Amino acid sequence: MAKNSVGELLHFNAVRLRVTGSGNLQLSFKSLDDVNVSQLVDLPMVAATNKEPTVLANYIDQLGCLEFKTTEINETFAICKIVIFVREVASGYPQ
Repeated sequence: MAKNSVGELLHFNAVRLRVTGSGNLQLSFKSLDDVNVSQLVDLPMVAATNKEPTVLANYIDQLGCLEFKTTEINETFAICKIVIFVREVASGYPQ
């Protein structure tokens, strides 16, 4: 059961996706106001697949936003499932 984050430092360590499409899906974690950004490995997509790839991450912040994008013309994606692996590592920043 998930709990609400109230200032804890969280470690976002992996993302598992059920994604189909064409081209490369670019993933990144961002903090509030895009102060901290962590670019993940690009994920090559295919039209049909029986796999849910796991992309490793090493992003630590109080909150995180996962961004998906493609940058080339005619690249498309459809995401059916997203699992983000997160763990609390500290109760907050040192005072």
